[in-house]
Amino acid sequence: MIRLIPLFLLSLICLALTANPAWAQLARLKKPKLILTLVVDQFRVDQLARFHSRLLPAQGARGEAGGFRYLTERGAYYPFAEFGLLQNMTCPGHATILTGAHAYQHGIPINIWYDAASGKKIYCVEDPASLQVGVADPSQVRGVSPRNLRGSTLGDELKNSGYPTRVVTIALKDRSAILLGGARADLALWFDRDGQHWVSSRYYLPQGELPTWVQELNASLRKNQKDQLHWAKPAGAGSGTSWTSNEHVTLSKTTEAMGRDFPHRTSGRHAQAVNYPEGTVWTVDAAVKALQSLKLGRGQATDLLAVSFSSHDGLSHSYGPNSRQLEELMLVEDREIARLLQAVQKTVGLDETVIVLTGDHGGMPSAEWLRAQKMDAGRVDEAGLQQQAEAFLVKTFGAAQDGSWLAYSSNFNFFLNPAVLRQHKLERDAVLQRLKKFFQEEANGREAILHVITAEDVRQNTLPPGLLQKLITQTYTAGRSGDVLMILKPHYVMPGSTAEHMSAYSYDRMVPLVIAGPQVKPGVYGQKAEIIDIAPTLAFFAGTTPPSGSEGRVLHEILRSEVRK
Repeated sequence: MIRLIPLFLLSLICLALTANPAWAQLARLKKPKLILTLVVDQFRVDQLARFHSRLLPAQGARGEAGGFRYLTERGAYYPFAEFGLLQNMTCPGHATILTGAHAYQHGIPINIWYDAASGKKIYCVEDPASLQVGVADPSQVRGVSPRNLRGSTLGDELKNSGYPTRVVTIALKDRSAILLGGARADLALWFDRDGQHWVSSRYYLPQGELPTWVQELNASLRKNQKDQLHWAKPAGAGSGTSWTSNEHVTLSKTTEAMGRDFPHRTSGRHAQAVNYPEGTVWTVDAAVKALQSLKLGRGQATDLLAVSFSSHDGLSHSYGPNSRQLEELMLVEDREIARLLQAVQKTVGLDETVIVLTGDHGGMPSAEWLRAQKMDAGRVDEAGLQQQAEAFLVKTFGAAQDGSWLAYSSNFNFFLNPAVLRQHKLERDAVLQRLKKFFQEEANGREAILHVITAEDVRQNTLPPGLLQKLITQTYTAGRSGDVLMILKPHYVMPGSTAEHMSAYSYDRMVPLVIAGPQVKPGVYGQKAEIIDIAPTLAFFAGTTPPSGSEGRVLHEILRSEVRK
């Protein structure tokens, strides 16, 4: 009789499940064979609308998929998706997309930070134990891996669920590819600008050899390498929303090598070649090669291919998001995304694929251009502020015998040198409060500073109200965020590139988001969507657990009615 009770209970459970239409619908939810994640680096929310008339149609004459318009018209399009980051830049942006986590959980608040324990600055994907594979001299190039990323990504969770999923990520930037993949990615590829070919690291390739298909890809690159790249001046007026002169272009390494205006020319072997249209073409070449060589989407489980378009960021920094260069590059991206989608259609089927299109952050137009348009905008010299602060600390507390009071600054994160604090037998918080007051009341350039917060302010939650309080709490990472963190007024940035991004303002925080797939109801959605919603929504489609730090929601409003019932 005792043995019959579990069987009886099991029968009741099965009967209840079959009688529940929600469970029946979930059981019939068709898992995608492929998840394709497309990230455009420094993707402002206005660019799809501004350049819409120049983009490919959603479908070609022969029924082939177009690029951006195919996704926005066949998918669920959120024009104003939001990051929950205080400082929006490449590393934290890419880390957020497929972890579904805010920076305080995934551990990547900025691109580079200072590590007090080692006394060294740390690049977000730096890992001396994982030498790069494919570079001429690995010892001369920093090792990289996802080891600084905390928690799991969507790809990790698919594998943790026991699925034989394959995860491949590709970008010109190492940090973009690595942080999209997570700890269990099968391969991350990025571009060696000096050697002009694709490389990886021993984290993914412990034997120290690139896969055959990557070697073939690199051989093709060498064979087709041009002596000189030429980007001709485009004909016509374009969209009419872009700069027609180089008046507000800041001289940088890129603009010096390429020229401040069309036509652009540089050696095909030059490091700036990645900022030409060829950089986008090379990225899609690699994605198509991976798709075909590894037969992604044709196995027993959902595979994940993530591709980030880094040239968009390089051109926007150098020429500005309102430049004709950026507009013309978007047309190249449009065409190349269409080529990738058509390759997916031929090998996997778009009806078997869920596609995500988004950005890792937005960007701000040139401060000089904004000021010429009567906007309050300008530049704040971070290095100058660090020098001023160092002088103040020496005057207030005495000379630093072991290095300097400030060990490092990055994106207005200022890091104290713990050795000097020990030398002077000072409590960190007491020094920070004096430094905060100096920045607020005495420093040159203080008129451009909106808020100064310290590590103690975060612990005590004595923070600016509203959205900033929320973003600081979600972003600040002890040991990686600055001891003092400065928030500038809108449209104030550091010197350097023509255009910058690093703030919490809407132009940096908001990006487009499109999700397309067989279970998705197309349309333009005005509901609030956050980037942390991507991972749990994809996990829902793929039948896996959301990543460990996931705080977002399933975007249930985009589900077709038969799925939502």
